[in-house]
Amino acid sequence: MSKFIINGGKKLKGTYTVSGAKNAAPKLLIASLLTKKKCVFNNIARLSDTYRSIDALASLGASVQFIKKNSIAIQCANIYSSEIPLEAMSARQSVIFIGATLARAGHVVIYPPRGDTIGRRPINRHLEGIKALGGRIIEKGNNRLEIFMPQRPNSAVYTFEKNTHCGTENLILASVFNRGKIILKNAATEPEVDNLIECLNDMGAKIKRIESRTIEIAGVKPFLKGVEITSISDRLEAATALILSIMNGGQIAVKNAAPALLDEFIQTLNQMGVEIIFKNNVAKIIKIKNPLKPVNITTDIHPGFVTDWQPIITLLLAYMSKGESIIHERIFETRWRYLEELKKMGVKYKLFHPKNYKADYYNFNNSEYKIGGYYAVSVLGPTKLQPAEMNSHDVRAGIDMLLAGLVAPGKTIINDPQNHIDRGYENIVEKLTDLGADIKRL
Repeated sequence: MSKFIINGGKKLKGTYTVSGAKNAAPKLLIASLLTKKKCVFNNIARLSDTYRSIDALASLGASVQFIKKNSIAIQCANIYSSEIPLEAMSARQSVIFIGATLARAGHVVIYPPRGDTIGRRPINRHLEGIKALGGRIIEKGNNRLEIFMPQRPNSAVYTFEKNTHCGTENLILASVFNRGKIILKNAATEPEVDNLIECLNDMGAKIKRIESRTIEIAGVKPFLKGVEITSISDRLEAATALILSIMNGGQIAVKNAAPALLDEFIQTLNQMGVEIIFKNNVAKIIKIKNPLKPVNITTDIHPGFVTDWQPIITLLLAYMSKGESIIHERIFETRWRYLEELKKMGVKYKLFHPKNYKADYYNFNNSEYKIGGYYAVSVLGPTKLQPAEMNSHDVRAGIDMLLAGLVAPGKTIINDPQNHIDRGYENIVEKLTDLGADIKRL
């Protein structure tokens, strides 16, 4: 259990350096299962999800070592197991082991993944795709799944019912060695997916987007070759750092902030009255119209407004905008728990059910939709934030509370029993201390 003690209200300035993407690193590492040659992965953030992937790969027989602070060398020459340890599944992205291990061995034993309490996120979209490729799934006791599939599945066309980031990556990995051509329709378009495709193609796979949401995988024979590749930077951390800068008067430059990964976020900030310039992937705030203009936001699948940006933009609106903003959440059905914590700091909001929308409008499973469910919030600003003691429920909620604590004058305490903040942000205390923050992790 972590506890963060923040003496807030201090003006921060300097340069915040964004790490490699939390949601890219595990998938890149897992891709090493498709080759027996050495792979080197650069710009890999040292986060718990990364370590869980490393431990799981080692348990299968892989040789894994850090060769630099954020560079990892992996060789999967002698894989002797296809059972993914239960401990690894506390990282949601470990579900990607399904596709990679099936492509490597034709068999995998796995447990349904856990993760943040922001929605159910069942893996039915993954498993339906695996079945379409010829997979056979046997349910054992204690939620244990045993899956069999040909290492070289036949040609197929599969359409995802709804967008699934990890599901798309799972089927890509499972399809690399197919015997003809596999087409994935309604496939995810997130940058982390394209980072994985780039990695696999550099290893000798033949994967391309023939349309924005259609991916074609021409089969190649096992195995792929080795690779050295760099993870993309973390677009979610970059957005967080920009919010931090705005809340502190724009005195923080954000390094490794790729504008192509932040387009919708930057457009929204522009609408609110914030102007940002980018030079050599360094973002600087050049204008803040205070108070900010309230806006209406609907989260969406990429390239729309990312659901993980929702808590931080809501906080910014509550803190600095004048008037009412409406935020409509389409991706995760229970993402609002952080608001009950921010209420302790003075944030004013009202949850409600948007009119004229039905289950098919949302990206979570139709079975999770509830008539009258709270899928939108009205938030009022500006707010003079007060210090408080709060409890972190998930990664983005935790960082939201931390941002609020940094600007609220006085002592704020964040209890983080599952270490959510450190799970999403590499060296966050050290990075903030370098900017002048008074923050300690106990």
